[in-house]
Amino acid sequence: MIKRIYFLTAEIIPFAESYNLASFSKEIPVVFNERKYDFRLMMPKYGFISERRYILREVIRLREMDLQYCGEQIKASVKSAFIPNTKVQVYFLEHPYLYNSADDNLYPIDCESDECLNSVRFGYFASAALITLNYLRWKPEIIICNDWQMSLIPLLIKSNLLDREYFDGVKILQIVHSKNPRSNFELQEYQKIGLNMDDLKNSANGHLDVLAAAIPVCDHVLVINKGENLLEKYQKDPLFGEIIKRDRKKFSSYELKGESSEDWQNLADEIVNIMERL
Repeated sequence: MIKRIYFLTAEIIPFAESYNLASFSKEIPVVFNERKYDFRLMMPKYGFISERRYILREVIRLREMDLQYCGEQIKASVKSAFIPNTKVQVYFLEHPYLYNSADDNLYPIDCESDECLNSVRFGYFASAALITLNYLRWKPEIIICNDWQMSLIPLLIKSNLLDREYFDGVKILQIVHSKNPRSNFELQEYQKIGLNMDDLKNSANGHLDVLAAAIPVCDHVLVINKGENLLEKYQKDPLFGEIIKRDRKKFSSYELKGESSEDWQNLADEIVNIMERL
């Protein structure tokens, strides 16, 4: 039975919220925590998240972790807090520039420097989140990557940038919550974080959708339909339609009808069923 789960996300209510990912990323961890899973949860520490209000504390083991990123040696640090009124602990990855915006514009479009590129920001998160496991001395059985922001994680695991042997046997569940043009990175953005994606490029414009790149190296893709048929939307996209057709058994969808306790419990059951089959 699967017990150790690493859950990685860009948003969690009440710390940061811009769409339905944030409520999912609160409620599902609460359910798994109640069911006594060994569940670790991490998100970026955005500049507008009040350390005083949410009582963020340093994690001694995760302070100044050694990380090689974008050709530089970096000291990565993590703090922790609990989701208010729950027993669910959240790790917050810090960075002095990448997440330091004082407003809630989580995914900038117009960038004047590399530091606001979503590829660089979430590439750093992916690298640090994976390095964190060494410092925790903890190996998950499943890594849940939530939406396009976390899609660099499976690509990094399968690259030569990390100790691939450490992740032997670890399954990757990609959960899709949206279809967002911000997931379409330039090839040079992948190169900045050390990933060579030339063999997968879209030669028409020199871009590659990070979710499309990640899907072939994931073990399963769960699409959450909420108010729209998101899986159908992806199937109608020529790029994703071909990917889905190539490996249809890897995909499943779930209709989230509401946000009651029963709705979240049922969705958690579906996620457990998927994990147990991987």
